[in-house]
Amino acid sequence: MPIVFVIGLKGGVFTSIDSRHDEECPIPQHADIAIVDPVGVSYSAVSMRDIGKPPVRGKTSPYGFFVKMCYEEHKKKYPNENVQVTEISKKCSEKWRTMSDDEKRRFYELAQKDAERYQAEVAAYGGEDAMRKRKRAKKDPNAPKRALSAFFFFSQDRRPEVQQQHPEWKVGQVAQELGKMWKSVSVDEKELYERKAMADKERYAEQMRDYKSAITKIPGLEHLEDDGHGMHLVHVEEHELQQGQIV
Repeated sequence: MPIVFVIGLKGGVFTSIDSRHDEECPIPQHADIAIVDPVGVSYSAVSMRDIGKPPVRGKTSPYGFFVKMCYEEHKKKYPNENVQVTEISKKCSEKWRTMSDDEKRRFYELAQKDAERYQAEVAAYGGEDAMRKRKRAKKDPNAPKRALSAFFFFSQDRRPEVQQQHPEWKVGQVAQELGKMWKSVSVDEKELYERKAMADKERYAEQMRDYKSAITKIPGLEHLEDDGHGMHLVHVEEHELQQGQIV
């Protein structure tokens, strides 16, 4: 299961280390989980929103609206503080359990309005069936592995060292330490990992060309789709083909 290494809030937006660019990138506040691979590579908000992006935004629960309010209030109260997400989430949960039905009412009203918005958008899109027309298959196991970043290679080398020095640390803490270490490495050492990343990028490009040329497509039944994290075979419903809805 992928995990998100949240560093804090900047300008009201969650941020995490994006190891592909050695910088912090925004994470959608509405996301329950951000995609981060086991060695610390996280993906930007744009690519995350594009992954299997549904045509209609899902409904937000009463508790979801309450948590959002908690974060916003904390940010206003402590604008220069990096939010410890797990700590605030714990406090939100504790407070929610002690609230009366009357105190929770406004959040249920917000959720009800959002549910109405959702139903209206679904209807405008063509109904629930229209939203399920395309079914994405599992990630193609034969597709080339995506190119690794310089930070990725660096993390592979240094992670055992950090884990040995701090065996009690959780994955997120190890990732944060690796991010700090990466920023302080010498130019020569960083260039070494940059060269590794460049070589792997060339490897991926070459393998992807061969992969795409070798794929045998069945017209109208399936096609390749790259969601930014690998190639998927996308199966299209038969009635779509008959109605000429393939794009």
